[in-house]
Amino acid sequence: MISDMTKANILIAIAEGQSVSEAAKPYGLSYAQARGALSRFCPQLKLRWNLEEVRVNPKKYIDAALAIVASPKNALRRVLRDDLVFQLKLRSPNELTPQYVSNIAAETLLSHGVTETGLVEIQEWLLANGLSCKRKLPETDEYMRVVQKAIILLDAFGLDVSHPKAQLKNIDE
Repeated sequence: MISDMTKANILIAIAEGQSVSEAAKPYGLSYAQARGALSRFCPQLKLRWNLEEVRVNPKKYIDAALAIVASPKNALRRVLRDDLVFQLKLRSPNELTPQYVSNIAAETLLSHGVTETGLVEIQEWLLANGLSCKRKLPETDEYMRVVQKAIILLDAFGLDVSHPKAQLKNIDE
């Protein structure tokens, strides 16, 4: 699933003169994926997806896309955003702010059904807003394994994991 933020950034790049392929490439998307996503995204902005129209009226498309980019809630995929609103029992997506989510520990999010991939996306969103999940060590073996997997993954890419390993060792003691 492609986030609305990604779709908006691709639309802006296209309106600024890039080809669909060029605009999609930095996000790891193909021409077909970007085109398909934009054909569903533009109607949500009350715009028609037509490349010629984007080229003729770039300001209209850029302004609509910038409104999406300016809203922090749109950085998350819609499915993840809707799941968080439901799981956290919020009244509306407008209550889902980086400030609110930063008061929740990663383990709490995972225990409420957020996947590891979803947690990574949430943490990226929080970091982009100068925040982070609430700092709290995992309390259960299940979530300790998640941390251990992350350390092993970092090690597989040749990164120095001596500090995280030492921290885990201190937790075990």
